[in-house]
Amino acid sequence: MKSFAITVAAVVLSMIPINSPVAAQKGARAKWSSIEFETKSWGRLLTRWAIFENGSGSWRESKDRPGAAFSDYDIVVHDLPENKAGFAEVSATLAKLPGEAPDFNNCSNFMTDAPYGTIRLTSGVTTTEIAWNSGCMDSQYLRFLSILQSADQKVAAWGKAAPVVQTERSIQQAN
Repeated sequence: MKSFAITVAAVVLSMIPINSPVAAQKGARAKWSSIEFETKSWGRLLTRWAIFENGSGSWRESKDRPGAAFSDYDIVVHDLPENKAGFAEVSATLAKLPGEAPDFNNCSNFMTDAPYGTIRLTSGVTTTEIAWNSGCMDSQYLRFLSILQSADQKVAAWGKAAPVVQTERSIQQAN
């Protein structure tokens, strides 16, 4: 019974809205300690990156394996060297996000099977995770996506220029 009560409490607490770091810092210079971003399609990782205040981090990209199934691919890992100015630039771009992210589930013009993902903005011990879906074609949502895309393109450019430090094989389980 005790574990049931804890589970119920956790569910209820997860439904209470809290102020996001994006909303709290809108208008001021965003002060995040780390930013993570992930893009997927059909459950397959396309890219994933994480950067920290000093600008260091990693950028991952998926690469097809010749002749392999869609779920059998490599993940190529690039180390990002320290780049404080780059982190500040990405932070400034993401500071333009609205205080509350638009909900792609309320989209009136939606295209299925488009890439989707999450962005995680961490400030100290508080992390805000925002799910996004590029299938939403509503104008307000496209403005939101353009901010994410701008930040993603900046980090992708650094990642593509950075050395490969590891290649991992990813085999997803069929659902």
